[in-house]
Amino acid sequence: MKVSSALIFIALMLLIGGVLALMNPFAASLAVTTLVGIFFLASGVIQAWILFRAQAHDHRLWNGFVALLTIVAGVWLLANPLQGTVSLTLILGVVFFVMGVVRLLMATQLGGTPFLWLAILSGVASVGIGLLVFFDFASATSALLGLLLGFQLLAEGIGLMTFGVVARRKGY
Repeated sequence: MKVSSALIFIALMLLIGGVLALMNPFAASLAVTTLVGIFFLASGVIQAWILFRAQAHDHRLWNGFVALLTIVAGVWLLANPLQGTVSLTLILGVVFFVMGVVRLLMATQLGGTPFLWLAILSGVASVGIGLLVFFDFASATSALLGLLLGFQLLAEGIGLMTFGVVARRKGY
């Protein structure tokens, strides 16, 4: 598969996910919290299993602590998905902000192409979502996480579509 085709395919999946999340932001919020909880729990269990099968090493205690902490975080998110959405909203605010800054830096490499404005729009949207979380955290309800996720997926889809189209025009 060509790089451009992979980027365009991923962009389409992100755009579809964004539309679905915006159609039901509460369900998207709970789904995200549940999936993160499952991933944390599975990761912690796998880390603990590896730790018990591995030979003794200098950082065994710390690795065990990380495994236990990851398991506890996963169980907590699964047991308290509504409270978990607030925590995840804060974490995603940071991620969106950083991703937006990176996307804007990447856009500087698209100078002279007609798609520069789309890459800039994608970066500005991500930075804006991150700032929205930081400056209006009090209203970070369970539906806000789903809305933020939907808009972020759309912004990332637009950004990756832009890079995919540019890569296709350059023969990648």
